[in-house]
Amino acid sequence: MGATGWNYFAPYQADIEAALQKLRAEVFERGEYGQAQGMPPEVLASLPPEAREAWEKLRDLEAQRLGGPSREFATIDELLEAAAADGTHSILDILSIGSEPDFGTAWPAPSDVVQRVYGAERPSRAQVEARIGSISEALELERWQAVYVLVYEQGRPVEIYFEGVSGD
Repeated sequence: MGATGWNYFAPYQADIEAALQKLRAEVFERGEYGQAQGMPPEVLASLPPEAREAWEKLRDLEAQRLGGPSREFATIDELLEAAAADGTHSILDILSIGSEPDFGTAWPAPSDVVQRVYGAERPSRAQVEARIGSISEALELERWQAVYVLVYEQGRPVEIYFEGVSGD
């Protein structure tokens, strides 16, 4: 299948680990995992009807494989065990926050890279959205790695942006 790049915005809180775990729980509850879940709605809507239908069928099949309507998982750990080396192609594959790159870890993007990628040390949501995927490229993220960037509004952090790569 190949790895999937993904991204999420979470409400800011000083405890980044708690924010990550809350986001993971929300993604799990919504069932937003699996490679076929990653297509943005606007891209899906722009596909020809046959392609959109094929993509939706793939998404539904993958949802069944990873815990959709026919197979529910009680916990994220159960899902991760079932997904095994394929991963979930989502933030669920990131287990914790760290200070440097490591397997299954999100770490803070270096300030010089944030400045170079977004054009600001304290980027706004619009600046981040305009460059989705760019920080992963700049840092050459490997599979099962993620970075996070604080997103600012009027000089105050308001969100945490997570961007990563996982799945096989």
